[in-house]
This record gives sequence, structure tokens and C-alpha cells, in this order.
Amino acid sequence: MHEKQSLRIEQLKKSYPGVQALKGVSLEFNTGEVHGLIGENGAGKSTLIKILAGIVKADEGKIFIKGEEVSIRSSKDSAAHRLSFIHQELNLVTYFNAMENIFLGHSYPRKYGLLVDWDQLKAKTEEITRTLQVQFPLRRPVSYLSAVDRAMVAIARAFAVAGDVYFMDEPATALTDIEKEKLFKVIRTLKEAGKTVIYVSHNLDDVLQITDRITVMRDGMVVGCSKTSEFTKDSLISSMIGKDLESAFPEKSGTIGEQVLKVSHLSNSHVHDISFELRAGEILGIGGLVGSGRTELLESIFGARALSGGTMELDGRDYRPSSPGAAIDRAVVLVPEERRKQGLVLSRSIYENISLMSLRDLSTAGFLDHAKIKKMTLQSGRAVRLKSEDYTNHVGTLSGGNQQKVVFARTTLQRPRILMLDEPSKGVDVGARFEIYSIIRELAASGTGVILVSSDFNEVLGLADRILFIKEGQMTCIKENTNMQQEAYLNHCYGRATT
Repeated sequence: MHEKQSLRIEQLKKSYPGVQALKGVSLEFNTGEVHGLIGENGAGKSTLIKILAGIVKADEGKIFIKGEEVSIRSSKDSAAHRLSFIHQELNLVTYFNAMENIFLGHSYPRKYGLLVDWDQLKAKTEEITRTLQVQFPLRRPVSYLSAVDRAMVAIARAFAVAGDVYFMDEPATALTDIEKEKLFKVIRTLKEAGKTVIYVSHNLDDVLQITDRITVMRDGMVVGCSKTSEFTKDSLISSMIGKDLESAFPEKSGTIGEQVLKVSHLSNSHVHDISFELRAGEILGIGGLVGSGRTELLESIFGARALSGGTMELDGRDYRPSSPGAAIDRAVVLVPEERRKQGLVLSRSIYENISLMSLRDLSTAGFLDHAKIKKMTLQSGRAVRLKSEDYTNHVGTLSGGNQQKVVFARTTLQRPRILMLDEPSKGVDVGARFEIYSIIRELAASGTGVILVSSDFNEVLGLADRILFIKEGQMTCIKENTNMQQEAYLNHCYGRATT
């Protein structure tokens, strides 16, 4: 590894109304290294990146590139200093194609001085995709691309102009394991070429695998910086949350009660002949690989997918919702995987988002009772330990963990009989993740029946009382989760016979 500094920051400070986001952060990054930057949501990572990207201006502090102090007042300044960014929010223009998005903000090649030279633009794009060893449709609007392809377009955009320092903020969130390994190969190639990569991720296994050094931030400050080999996953978590990690999952409380949901031979175009029972206070995990039909099963129970066969009973009565609204009327609630697109109205306030499904109960004589809304939403927010001083703020300004807590606050306001969770900790930092686990446990202890889908098998093993395994839309077995080991769990996911 080259030890020459490529970027150094000294005593960066940034405050927002009521919040000091950065409290004098000093860091240095070397050429030829992959540097992990981790911390809970709200630790200051995003603010630091936005300052270096020229999106926001620091209140105090200095920035040095290759030993010389520089001023970064705009994204153009940042690009001029050869800093390149892959932001967590992809910020793609959905009606532009991949080529247009990759070179957005840069001069398109022209012919005759006026028309876009699409052949040359295509050639430049293909040069980047060859470097990344990826393929995606080049001329199709990105709104038609898969989540993985959109993520790869955003990554490719960072390589449209050569850089010396690459900031990657959660670049692998939407990637498959195969695509992620391709990204890691590109990162290693950049490192060998003497470039600097700052890798930001909540996935600590990825950080431990790909980085040379790791910096831990907490509450707007740097609380640790060492070689990656000196950290373990547990020590990283302890540094991030500021306390020893005694247990990843809260202890179970309460007892499992009577049957609340009975599903018999449920079928449609995505799931086939699935039968199970769910009891009050039980957490039922759904085990399976991505694409196995886990999400489709939840959506079928929620009334978002039509059934072609089978029956359901809720508390002994026939249950066959014609729509999600009909399911909600029966106190069956789904927390979707894509909370920003499916679970929240980002441009509306915290108050509005929490009360969204309970407006009928929060009205008097047909008019919204704003005093009641304020009282009830504050109670629900406190119940899920939502961190916000002002509930009139737009939900889009919150961290990922707090956005998920808003969804849970809305759920508790509904007093659900059945709560279905699809990837409840996706994109959520470690500290907030444990708080969400506690909320799930508390809801189950109150008598709610919980169905849990998660691609993190440790999450399912740590929370579920029983696990229903599904492969290619079909149920393969259902097992009691009595100290089930990871190997047995994965064997069931792959449909392998096991004792």
C-alpha cells in the first residue's frame, strides 16, 4: 500500500438547526488503500461526504488534497479535484436511458456541433461497462431496469470521468452476490492503480472483507481508526453504538397464544399450495432464497395479489381481502421492503405519515382532529423510540433507521392483529437495527402475530419461533426454531433434505 496521503481533512464542523452534525472531524486517506467509513445513521458520514462533494458547506475546518489546501464550494469544484461519488440515493433521471444518466452533467459528444453523437456515447459507455464487467440495456429508460441494473448504472456514472478518490456510499445494497463480487474486483483494481476508495456501508462483513483501514464515527466525531485486521465485527458494533454488545437479539417475552391466522392451500401465479397456521404472540420466519416467493406470499395474504386457490381464516372467520385496504380493515398490516417507495410519503411530515392509515379513527364528526393526531402520533413515535425533535419535519429528512421507525409507529397506531415484515432492517444501521428487533419482540409480546421475511438468515434465526421454508413458490417444510444452526437453515432454503 502506498502511504502517500491523497486526502486529508482537519477539524471539519457542520451544524444544522438543533443538531451539530460534525464536531471537529479530522481524517486522512492514503493513495492505494480501501478505507472503510462506518457509523450509525446520524453519525455524520453523509454530512462529511456532502461537504466533500460540494453539496453543503462546512462551518469550519480545512480540506487538503495531495498536501495542498483546497476549497470545495460546488460539485464542479469537487470534480475538478478528481473526487468521484456513488451516493446512497441513486438520483437517476428515470426517463433517461443508461447512457444519458451515466454522462449526465458532462458534455455529451457531438457531431456537426449540435447533435448528440450516440455512437460515440455508446462506445464510451461500453468502455466503462467492460471495466466494471457488467451489462445492462443502454438505450432503455432506467425506469424499466431492475434494481440491480439501476445500481450498476449509478456505479458506472462514477467512472464517467477519471478520479483519484472514489467515495462509495452503500454501493452494494441492491446488488446480488455475483454483482457485488464484480464491484469488489473493480475496487481492488482501483487500489492497485494507486487510487483511494472510501467505502461506506452498514454491511460490516463487506467492510471487513474489502478494506485496509476502518474509521468509526459516532455522534459527529471519529471514535476509532485502525487497520482492518485489528477489528472484529463485534468490536466494530461496540464502537458504533458506544457500548458492549451483549446480545444481538432481545430476549423473548410473553407467551404464544391461540391461532389467529390459518392459511390453507394458498395459490396464485407466484405461490403454490401453501398451508400454515400463525398464533398470537408468535414470530413466524419465512426462509428461502431471493426470488423464492417470500415477498409474494406476504403480498397475497395482504390482498395485494389475487388468489387462484386456497382459503384463509382470521380469528376463526373467513378472510379473503380484495385489496390492501380490506386487509388493513381486518388489522392485517404489511411493512414493505421498499419503505421509501411503498411505505412512506417522503415529502410529507412525520405526523402525516404516522397517522396515514388511522385517519378515520383520528377524526371527529368527519373532520380531522389535529390535537388528537398530534397526541397519538407522539405516543406512537415514543413507543418505537423515534429520534426527532420536530414531527412537522418531512420524513425524507430522516435517517434510514428513523424512517423505518415511522413505519413501525404507524403500525402500532393500527394495533395490528397480524404484522408482516418484509426486510425490516434493510438499509438500517446496527444500533437502530437492535431497537427495531426490540420493537418486533414487544409487538409479539402484546399478542400480535408476526410473519418475518429477511435475507439476513441470522435475523430470522435470532427472532423466529418457527420457520416456514419456501422454494420456487412452494412450501418445503416448517420447522421449530430450537437452536437451529446456520448450515441447517441454508440447507432448508436450498430444499436439501436434512434431519
